[in-house]
Amino acid sequence: MNERTILAVDILDNDLIARIVRAPFPVAGGHAMGRLQLRADQLPGMDTQTAVLARGRMVRDALRQHQGISGVLDSLSQTLPTQVRPLFVMLSPSEAELINWEMLCDSNEQFVALDPRWPIARIIDPINAPSRLPGELTTPVRLMAVISALGIGDQRKEWELLRDAVLAARRDGLPVLLKLLVGDSDLHTRIRQDIQQDPAGLADIEVAAIDETAARLTQRIRQWSPNILHFFCHGHAGSAGQWLELATANDHVQFAAHNPDVVAGSINLQSQDLVTLGASLGNPWLMVLNCCSSGQGGIGLQSMANQVVSAGFPAVVAMMEPVDAKDAYEFTRAFYPEALAALLRARDELKQRASTTLEWTPIMYHARSAISQLGNRDAQASPEWSLPVLYVRGVEAQVFIRPLGFTPAESDEFRIRAETAAWWLRTAGQQLSAAERIEALERGLANVPRALWPSADGSFDHVDGQ
Repeated sequence: MNERTILAVDILDNDLIARIVRAPFPVAGGHAMGRLQLRADQLPGMDTQTAVLARGRMVRDALRQHQGISGVLDSLSQTLPTQVRPLFVMLSPSEAELINWEMLCDSNEQFVALDPRWPIARIIDPINAPSRLPGELTTPVRLMAVISALGIGDQRKEWELLRDAVLAARRDGLPVLLKLLVGDSDLHTRIRQDIQQDPAGLADIEVAAIDETAARLTQRIRQWSPNILHFFCHGHAGSAGQWLELATANDHVQFAAHNPDVVAGSINLQSQDLVTLGASLGNPWLMVLNCCSSGQGGIGLQSMANQVVSAGFPAVVAMMEPVDAKDAYEFTRAFYPEALAALLRARDELKQRASTTLEWTPIMYHARSAISQLGNRDAQASPEWSLPVLYVRGVEAQVFIRPLGFTPAESDEFRIRAETAAWWLRTAGQQLSAAERIEALERGLANVPRALWPSADGSFDHVDGQ
């Protein structure tokens, strides 16, 4: 049985409405839409000591006004300690993105997202998101990290945390390539020295400087074609839009020299740049925006993470608000060992079957829990643990298949043809019977591997065996 619980939230006449889309147990009355007495502009400010718990109570109380949802929450609270039943909030474009769903607390005022049994994530409404092709779980895993946050000291720590996670994964049997693009020339030199001092242990780790323009940077990323793309930099979100800010080597030199004209990095990756970049990668699995406000939306304005996932990227981790460097480092330390271990388990499962699924959501529990315990924090008064948010596309878990063994150009061609066929099935193909649609697939995708074929309804949620 699918263990996901999916709660859909929409807006009607300026009110939020919600219903249960799916649960791993019978739902009485949960599928009917109900209004929620909950508005983003009524949430208490984060500057108050009790803001986190107060927001968690407001989310809980609003959801429990819906009898069916209340019953589902009660059932979830009975989940056994050995079970994992993720809770997803499926968002349509609305102010619902501004709500701190991750702060939801239970009747005992314990935070749900800090319970390993039911971690929380966000789903982009599939009506607004095209279906998703399965990922080929190719090895070595290609992990690229772009590190350059002007004015943040000791960014060497981000490199070391990523390095340690990669080396641990290799010891466990998962080959991983790591490429770093860094802005600070001192950090660039230090990483090169580390690699030179341990050429065997740090084999297949590369470092290069960040290029001088956004276009060159995104071109470099596309050419290397990572499976996992990680950014550690500044992020901005507001009425003027959303963007990532990165600094070149010259920016770092000028800033260190206290040049009054250099107060920010000179490379701005707009949200549309991220959307275009994500759509251009051949076999992407995950984007991590370890950057301030990368998951922050606004009235009538979707967050960067939301936009990237809506355009077709499988999953994005982002930060809902500004985040302190120490919390960003702790996120990297806690997240990547778990993420790479999950990929190793998925690869091993593919030795026995043609396809498997991977849930990123349980990994978020580890990251949030680690941040909540940093500095002996009180979770009820510390919002930092709730800032990492996960956006995924589609109501099913991410599907992985065995490597197909084709060249990148061949794989790109097959994927384009499969996506085109899926789009046709969801539009003009709906006028045909299921048998006619299957016949059309047989003709149009004759030499495309069946693992990439969509279902007759145009979805990629169920993958045929190879």
